[in-house]
Amino acid sequence: MSPYRTLTLASLLIPTALVAQQPVVPFGQALRAAIGDVQQFLKDFKSREALARIEGILPAEVPAWADKTKPQEAYSSYQAYREYVQAYSLAAEAASASGYWDKAQAHYTKARDLSKLNADNVGEAFPLIVSYYKDMAAASKRTLDENVDFIKELKAKPNPDPGDQQQLDLIKGEEASIEKNLKNAELFGTFIETAKKEATYYAALQEQMTQQVDNERENLATYKFKNDRVKWVEGIMSAKGYLEKAAPEKVDRIRYLYRLNVLDPKNVKVVRMIESETGVKVTPPDAQ
Repeated sequence: MSPYRTLTLASLLIPTALVAQQPVVPFGQALRAAIGDVQQFLKDFKSREALARIEGILPAEVPAWADKTKPQEAYSSYQAYREYVQAYSLAAEAASASGYWDKAQAHYTKARDLSKLNADNVGEAFPLIVSYYKDMAAASKRTLDENVDFIKELKAKPNPDPGDQQQLDLIKGEEASIEKNLKNAELFGTFIETAKKEATYYAALQEQMTQQVDNERENLATYKFKNDRVKWVEGIMSAKGYLEKAAPEKVDRIRYLYRLNVLDPKNVKVVRMIESETGVKVTPPDAQ
């Protein structure tokens, strides 16, 4: 019997188990279906419709990360958490565009925390998977090295019989498995780096949103009509050309107008400007 059969079958099947046999995640399907709608709503300046759409799929509770010692479950958790992070980040973007800065900050905080948790768990679990694939490749190479003379004889035969051909096919599969396992080791190494970069990225987004909220709070507190939102908004709207100068890009201007609408929902100048520039009827903001 060939010394290659068991090892070759294992090395060929494991990558399939990790990648091709993942269970379908309902949340992932819901997110993919929502992304296009949310992006279109934002493009059309229907930011509150966008927020309602994405918040409608956010989970009541994010499942715990899986057993880090089980490659299949660890890989599934890694991908699932990336989807949760994307959803909360998109919700934060829609909330910010709707003028709900505190809600945007909360969603970005959730995205940051989940991304950090994902990176921490990936950093613990995936090096084990990288080592596993490298060990598989090394074991295959040892098997080939230990049988190098036998392999040379087989490959030198001009007319191998069926038994020889079976051995040659197994050897070829073993050689291919080395390359495949090394590629999988490299792939999971990139997942580790990706998780780190994503954690840094979402932490930066959360920090930016927090700074924006803090700056507004400070400006209102030091305003001559201290913390009077109504007068603050009216002052901005009464300053001719201020908005156009402060936010020359339409997208930025509309986003800030939505913020003013949250600060003072009764200011008709804000509502009229949003509607005249976008053609979108402004839905009343939630109580803040």
